[in-house]
Amino acid sequence: MSTLTWEERVELAQRYAPRLILFPERKELGKPRIEGGAGDYHPRSLELLLERGRLFPGTLRSLGQGHIEWLFNQNSRPPTTLDNLAKSDNTSHQIRLLGGPIPNPQQAWNTYFDILDQSDATGRTGRDRFPLTVYAHILTREEAVKAGEANLKVEFAEYEGKVGRPFYQPGGQTQPDDLALQYWFCYYFDDWANIHEADWESITVFLRRQGSTWAPLGATYSEHENGARRHWADIEHLEDTHPVVYIASGSHASYFQYIPDGHNTELSGVIFGQLKFKIGFKINTGNRDFVPEPGAQHPPLTPQVEVLPDPIDMVSADNPARRHLKWMGFKGSWGARELGRFIAGGPIGPTCKGVKWFNPFAWSEVECWPDYLIY
Repeated sequence: MSTLTWEERVELAQRYAPRLILFPERKELGKPRIEGGAGDYHPRSLELLLERGRLFPGTLRSLGQGHIEWLFNQNSRPPTTLDNLAKSDNTSHQIRLLGGPIPNPQQAWNTYFDILDQSDATGRTGRDRFPLTVYAHILTREEAVKAGEANLKVEFAEYEGKVGRPFYQPGGQTQPDDLALQYWFCYYFDDWANIHEADWESITVFLRRQGSTWAPLGATYSEHENGARRHWADIEHLEDTHPVVYIASGSHASYFQYIPDGHNTELSGVIFGQLKFKIGFKINTGNRDFVPEPGAQHPPLTPQVEVLPDPIDMVSADNPARRHLKWMGFKGSWGARELGRFIAGGPIGPTCKGVKWFNPFAWSEVECWPDYLIY
């Protein structure tokens, strides 16, 4: 049995939901630039990606089966409805947003605003139908350990003595009901030094029970393939509980603060011709992430919060969160993935992120590091 009720999960997810500082979502400003100063995509409900997307079997599989038309004819494939995603059972499957195997950034920018500006039969525009959204994944430390061992077949003894940094005093004990509130952001397109359709990013807020209440300990923000963490006292937050997240232009990496010269970036790959070729170790990309300068032009935005199904107890049949199970089980790529998985393209979804999803405590406390800007 879970130690938290569904109602408690929803209340905590709302209470600690992030506030986002983004470059403006305005077509006339032009598509994102690495150095900022232009427009950008905002994290909206994932149904926006499904609006015109099609489900493809994968580039190499299409060629292997002699169906080259699948690569270039968007209408030759089934639409990416939630039901079709639920039926998908192959990691080579991919959601194509634009049709071709190599996305066109300008086409993506134009299509994005076509969707946002188009009205449906009831007169609602895409901005109304696909609101600014974050998806909350909530679990305790005890639930995370069980989930990780069950789904990853990983023994967490290797993390012994390494957990709890820097959110606990030296010698302090972690608690089974320590809580991770993981917020996921879904973007239509990544337009940075490398490009790809769709983009999944996240932050995680960590809480500890103090009597009958919860106290925030700190947070970890994802930055490309890495993550940085801070104590709660060192995080900018609004109304005491809402952490402020600075979103980088085009890449949508999450940062704790604005710095004029931009943030360093590392990737497990080499960027060539706007494609990222994977390698087995991380290197400095030579590119920087630029986030908006806080102020009237970039006010903090409040997203709606969609709470994902309880990791232990199945939500009731009438709970609207059940619909998320259909896309959460999709193991393919959210976006075109050129030449299979040898070249980075559309990302995999949150539930396929391994330790980061199943045990955000272990990922944050061992795989990430204190924010270099202040520690």
